[in-house]
Amino acid sequence: MDTEDQIPEEDALNYLLGRARWFILNLIDFIDTALARLPASPPRQAIAYLTRRALLPAEAALRRAILLIASEMEMPVPRAPRAKPTRPPAPPLRRQAPADRAPIFRMSEPPPRPAKAESIVPKADYLPEHLLPRICILTDDVLGAPPPPPLPAPAARDPGARFFRRLAALRQAYDDPRREARRWLRRNAAPAPRPAPIISEKIPGMRRALGPDAQALLRELTEKALRTLTPNTS
Repeated sequence: MDTEDQIPEEDALNYLLGRARWFILNLIDFIDTALARLPASPPRQAIAYLTRRALLPAEAALRRAILLIASEMEMPVPRAPRAKPTRPPAPPLRRQAPADRAPIFRMSEPPPRPAKAESIVPKADYLPEHLLPRICILTDDVLGAPPPPPLPAPAARDPGARFFRRLAALRQAYDDPRREARRWLRRNAAPAPRPAPIISEKIPGMRRALGPDAQALLRELTEKALRTLTPNTS
């Protein structure tokens, strides 16, 4: 009996992960090439463009690839709860400053924003009390009162600080995706249900500028990753 040759599931997964690896590497190279032509502190517009054009789709692809790698690993055994100490705990050690911590690749995606709905509050002929104007009598005490002290100027924020931390986390996760997969399995070993770490409605970084092949790759990664998160009840 003639049967069609089918690619083994393991080979198909390795092929998909290989495509994802090249896709992410090309996006990282795109960012590096662009940063080499920009000043040390890139302008906000350049950071926003690189985030939309390369960082978001690279993070989305790597996030899904890590989930696929984790699906081939054994689930770690949850640790037994620690016994309550009989002696009072020692004072906590001084924590490391957040700025010195190595960036961690984020394995969750924000849910899509709900569509803006028109206000359905019925119009009324009166205003509630909290919307009524406050009338102040201009007495001598009010007119002679000193002006309030000026508010301190907000600290200047580097628009590229968060971008570079995300890029560093992306590089580390790309260099060792199996480590990230083990970390994700440990964090999700608890029996309590957790929301899906990725979304399918609007894949981050999915833009027409990526081209049809890249868009198809992101959709395939999303479909396969979500399938691993859904328990098989058949």
